[in-house]
Amino acid sequence: MIFESLADAIIKNNSIDNYLYEKEDVKRGLRHKDGKGVIAGLTSIGAVVGLKEENGVTIPTDGILKYRGKSISDITQHIKQFDRYWYERIVFLLLVGRYPTESEFKNLLQYFTAQRFIPDSTLDHIIKGIPSKSVMNKLIMSIASLFADDPDPNSLDPYHNFVKSLSIIAKIPSIVAYAYLSYNRENPDYLIPPEDLSMSESFLYMVREGAHFTKAESEILDLCFVLHAEHGGGNNSTFACKVVTSSGSDIYSSLCAAVGSLKGPLHGSANEKVMDMMENIKLHVANWDDPKEISEYLEKIVRKEVYDKSGKIYGLGHAVYTKSDPRAIILKEKAKELALEKNRGAEFRLYEHIEELAPKVFAEITKNEKVIAPNVDFYSGFVYDCLDIPVKIYTPIFALARTSGWCAHRLEEILSGKRIIRPGYKYIEIEYT
Repeated sequence: MIFESLADAIIKNNSIDNYLYEKEDVKRGLRHKDGKGVIAGLTSIGAVVGLKEENGVTIPTDGILKYRGKSISDITQHIKQFDRYWYERIVFLLLVGRYPTESEFKNLLQYFTAQRFIPDSTLDHIIKGIPSKSVMNKLIMSIASLFADDPDPNSLDPYHNFVKSLSIIAKIPSIVAYAYLSYNRENPDYLIPPEDLSMSESFLYMVREGAHFTKAESEILDLCFVLHAEHGGGNNSTFACKVVTSSGSDIYSSLCAAVGSLKGPLHGSANEKVMDMMENIKLHVANWDDPKEISEYLEKIVRKEVYDKSGKIYGLGHAVYTKSDPRAIILKEKAKELALEKNRGAEFRLYEHIEELAPKVFAEITKNEKVIAPNVDFYSGFVYDCLDIPVKIYTPIFALARTSGWCAHRLEEILSGKRIIRPGYKYIEIEYT
């Protein structure tokens, strides 16, 4: 390559010694040494709690996730009283701060139905017209292209941004489904869902190109949308949305930044790694019901002897949650029901065995007393696989669901942030070559 001789200089002149970060007490990743995040703002939208302090000592605790002051367990119990449209109710809750009245909900559904259509320019020139192996890449381009069809795209008016949020949220399932089909099929059918379908039902209808799906399938996908809708203001993608919003930029640019962040493997694609790891385990463990054989293979994974040799057991542990991830607990219950329906009970039991055995193996091998428990990604990939949803769109589904949370935080940043986000970086002199 023409610039190959510069490789060493590029690496050397852009590397800062680790000891300088320690010397300057830099909060790398905006996190303290104990793992807690540096407080960079306030939010009333979502709460994520995995630790508590007693007499100055940090203690692991069962995870708590709240949307607008309501625990995720209470939310899932509340929505179960309704037959369908679970995610739609959560969108309203996150954006407005309360559940909709009957008339408000009727209007919401009508607006979602009217707004689910993608502009021809986006469908023809972006989704069909630009080849890309990444659905997330297509999603970013498609969201950016919506700017051109908005008569007032730069508005920072809260109400205008609320309406824009609903319009974008309505279009994302179609963008993700069509972007996948455009890459995976030759001359696919870009079907328009019947008007009475919910968001989860519409998505299954489009991805399956009109093929049948069961009520149980649409329900568990709806639940996945709900569980992924929001996760506080400090997660990487939401913070990216807040940073761009704080500059006064438009909603489309803010959401593109969020999707770009989620695209990173350290943030949005954990369930893909879980599925890949599980395929490896299933290949090398003969008896899925033998705790001894499972433990022995998990030991090899932790010792970096097999699989990707990273030493990680994917799907266990979380940056905030310690003893438990409340989303994983809820999803596991529905995943078990789906596994029985799909005759995959033996595979589900393997997941349960790993959930029980892996923390013990990890503690014994690493001598690390850190409490690790399954996070939502441990079971979500299995659920999507049971729904015949391809791995290529696991992360786009995450983005589809989280758009509601991003939009809610954008509204809050417009109204409450009031200052461009601009942390400090200290200049360090190094010897350049």
